[in-house]
Amino acid sequence: MLKERLAIAKKLATEVQEAEAAIDNAIAKVGVLMVSLPEAQAKAKLSSVASDDVFGHMNAAVAGLLGGRTSIVAMHNELASMKDKVGLRNVVVGIGDGAKLVPQFAIAEADAPSARAAKAA
Repeated sequence: MLKERLAIAKKLATEVQEAEAAIDNAIAKVGVLMVSLPEAQAKAKLSSVASDDVFGHMNAAVAGLLGGRTSIVAMHNELASMKDKVGLRNVVVGIGDGAKLVPQFAIAEADAPSARAAKAA
């Protein structure tokens, strides 16, 4: 059973990391487009009024991508906590974020239960 859970966790970890990378790549590509739009408008000598709907759609696309990124990262964190609950607490799953910088608050939150246990003892 543990081997099956580990295989499932590894598969999901890979897929989550690929999805996160795809969203970040999409955000970067949309960022390039966002810079190009006002440049194109100026070169074509178009009024802001003429392209306002285009910028409104760009705004919605950016908001959707950023909201999607936030949601996929939240899902990643939930899956990480589920890993602990299904007996894989001490198992490294996926390539992980070990070599990446993680915000200090995230580390502090992850250590919070052990810190509380130490204070209680």
